[in-house]
Amino acid sequence: MSISSPPPPPPSTQSPTADLPTLQTYPTTTQSDRTSALHLIADSIAQQRQSASFTLITHPYPLSITILVLGILSQYFDYATFTTTAAGIIMILLLGVRMATGGYITLAETINFNWLEGPAGLRVGGKKGHGRSPSGGASGNVDPAPILKANNSGGNIVNGSGNGKRSRNNSNSSSRGGDAKDVENIVIVSKWGEEEIIGSLVMRVSRKEKKAVIRAWTVKLRYRGKGVGRGLLEEGVRVAKEKGVVKVEFEREHANSHKVLPDVFNGGFERREKRAKDMLVEVLKEQGLGR
Repeated sequence: MSISSPPPPPPSTQSPTADLPTLQTYPTTTQSDRTSALHLIADSIAQQRQSASFTLITHPYPLSITILVLGILSQYFDYATFTTTAAGIIMILLLGVRMATGGYITLAETINFNWLEGPAGLRVGGKKGHGRSPSGGASGNVDPAPILKANNSGGNIVNGSGNGKRSRNNSNSSSRGGDAKDVENIVIVSKWGEEEIIGSLVMRVSRKEKKAVIRAWTVKLRYRGKGVGRGLLEEGVRVAKEKGVVKVEFEREHANSHKVLPDVFNGGFERREKRAKDMLVEVLKEQGLGR
């Protein structure tokens, strides 16, 4: 007697990607989304520190000088003494690199709601930061969350402190950022599924000048190179067009523009800036705003 096998199950009609979360890119006005967007921007500035540190360590100039000094010392010390001395020199150099690039952490801590509503550029110690680079690098070690939380009275806790009152700078943001009826600050986010924001773009639109400037544009590190950043630019240009804008460009003192090292060490940042500008030009042409 033969035993027949059970019939195979019917083929599934459901797509294998049906359960995957979807990517949404849209302008947001909710407190939680705007907070997450600012957190992501602050993190991208902190990430520039590791990129700058790696460049400073591996750049031919300081690397050659370090090797030369160690080579000279090796001629005058025995092996044990040289090893100890070399280790000390390398530790001092690494400490120097850490101190030289620490300015990025200070800049990251300036990204809060006062920055969003305030004038152009980043302010550190009462002074504006200047630079030209729009993108970050590896991973940062700053947690900007405390400076982004709103207190129960609706005010902002700036630099980790608050007194339950709305910040005077924030309440006067119209006078600092332009006429409230003319200037609008727009936050656009890319969200993976319902929870995780993986990209953000901050744009300031002037209806009077019919111009929009991109003040910040970043994507979470592990999602870069997958089209998320371009999608943010496309949505930003689309929203700007709806508001009558005829010109869109990166703000000169945007969130990632400041450089703490001399220009000779900023080649990587300059190349990223060029790629960002080229991508914006492509998007503008696609949407009919290119020259």
